Amino acid sequence: MNNKPEIVFTFPACMGGVASFNYNIINNSHLIKKFRSKVVLIKAEEDNRPLFLESFTVDEVITFNYSHKENQFFVAKRLNELLGASKGAIVTDNALTIAAARLFNNPKTVFHLIHDYFYVNENVRLGDMVDVAVAHSSFFSDAVFASRPALFTNRSFYIPYGVDQVAELPEKNHNTLNLVFLGRLDTGKGVMLLHEMETILRKKNIAVNWTIIGKGALKNDLIRQWDGKTNVSFHEPDTKDEIYKLLKEQDAFVFPTMFEGTPVSILECLANGVVTITNDLPGGIRDIVTDGIGFRCNAGDVDAFVCRIEQLHKDRTLLSQMQNNCHQLAKANYDIQKNADNYFSLFLQFEKYRRNKRNSRPGMSLLDKQVFPNWIVKIVRRVRK
Repeated sequence: MNNKPEIVFTFPACMGGVASFNYNIINNSHLIKKFRSKVVLIKAEEDNRPLFLESFTVDEVITFNYSHKENQFFVAKRLNELLGASKGAIVTDNALTIAAARLFNNPKTVFHLIHDYFYVNENVRLGDMVDVAVAHSSFFSDAVFASRPALFTNRSFYIPYGVDQVAELPEKNHNTLNLVFLGRLDTGKGVMLLHEMETILRKKNIAVNWTIIGKGALKNDLIRQWDGKTNVSFHEPDTKDEIYKLLKEQDAFVFPTMFEGTPVSILECLANGVVTITNDLPGGIRDIVTDGIGFRCNAGDVDAFVCRIEQLHKDRTLLSQMQNNCHQLAKANYDIQKNADNYFSLFLQFEKYRRNKRNSRPGMSLLDKQVFPNWIVKIVRRVRK
């Protein structure tokens, strides 16, 4: 008989930082063996983002399919059945999961992962349906505590996470600066601004190579934008090993993103000795990208990005020193082998942190009531659309 408590991770099934975060802590913790472990991948019918394809070292992986057009009461009921009826931990950033657990009085303790301000706002809305908030940036952990001190005193934690480390700093010494973008190919990540930077650099007679890594809706637009350029390549790696193979050849990570928590991409670049140039955004970026490690630019200031690229192009001694600093910082602070266990040390305290009383309940719209059959609700919502 298996007497282990159960831990269930739920998150969207799509490729991105959220899936990478969960993958890293799940697959690198020794303490996960103290649980019976399960991953539930949430897949909405309406979500067309690329799927996350890495394999998880857990006892069970389930894909939960649903539609926004369904009666969400019955969606929540199906999901709660997958969460299980035994004590343990639910680790999620997913509001649907938390609503399902609380609507049906699931006995597990809910650990809410806070990636950025979207999740802070969700946390405020969910109230005491959440037992513990866990952020991988000090800023967002403080934001949760500040928003509801009475609810989250000693229940809001900042735990840095990490990525796989590279034993030795990859050899760089490139005559032409190699610049990389790593992230989803969408507007919020700023990927369409890279071509503008390339144009300005050309006017300054600064030749660089661009490697654009990622998948997303803007891929075809990017290919058209860069048509005729021979100094750019596009890649869609499916695994971390493929990403690291590309990163070890890079000098600087150009990341004009406009909305972030703690980007996994920055940590992966650190591990490979790649200097980050990014926007100065509150959250994990300010925890990580400090003097000697990278550069933070005013949001939307393309010229500032170009200025920093030019600085690294002209001062190769500075570039080399910063690359070494990145590699050393990654090994010291962002080793996933160490940090993943820090997360599980908290999860193992699920009995301590489960709330005995709750005042908040999931809000349901008129159509998301138990009295309306699922098939009727789907028809109504299709007609409305």
